[in-house]
Amino acid sequence: MYDLIDRPVRELPAFEAAVLARTRRWVHALTVAGAVIEPEDDAFGMAMRALDSGSQDMLVIERPCHDMVSETEAVLLGLWRLVRADRIGMADAVAAELTDAHAGRAMVAAMARAIPAIG
Repeated sequence: MYDLIDRPVRELPAFEAAVLARTRRWVHALTVAGAVIEPEDDAFGMAMRALDSGSQDMLVIERPCHDMVSETEAVLLGLWRLVRADRIGMADAVAAELTDAHAGRAMVAAMARAIPAIG
């Protein structure tokens, strides 16, 4: 995670860049339109909805045009890395710091389902 903080987005590995772009677009759509239009069974959207509904603090996600990775975004990307590496126990622990325990488990499970589509 620490290797991502304040890193230029253009220097991110492909997986992290794709996750960050999609995260920023999702949050931007929710902020601007008040809703995100997506299929109900979209695993990425399920993960984001769990994060949104269960978050314990205000999490700041930059706009899609921002060129650096913020600290919050680095934490989320680190969580995605844990899930991608199948370190689910550690991912659950990190998610529980961001959300309530139920939402954290739901978020990690949805992330695991979303990863194949992201790459």
